[in-house]
Amino acid sequence: MNEDLRKRANDLLVSYAKMQNRLAQAGVNDTGGLVTLFSQLSRGLDAISIDELDPAIQEVNILVDSLRRMQADLQVLKELKMRMARVVADLEGGEGEAASAGDSGKPAR
Repeated sequence: MNEDLRKRANDLLVSYAKMQNRLAQAGVNDTGGLVTLFSQLSRGLDAISIDELDPAIQEVNILVDSLRRMQADLQVLKELKMRMARVVADLEGGEGEAASAGDSGKPAR
């Protein structure tokens, strides 16, 4: 029984050492450091209420929706500008061709 107790204690120490090693690899010095981090996180979360977060989330959603509408408007403006540039280029480049080749299917000015 005494030998069994020693083996169990040794297994526990090996397991604890492995756990401490994994904590150290994750940037936590030891279990005390983990408890300290948990306490800091808890205090930080306690400093902000859910009642404060909900209106802030709503404001962000409103802003994001406005930005999406603005993006869509700008995209339409870009497309119109590109189409207009193509029409102008076609009209400027097509006038000489239409006069020499006859009716090219383009509207005359």
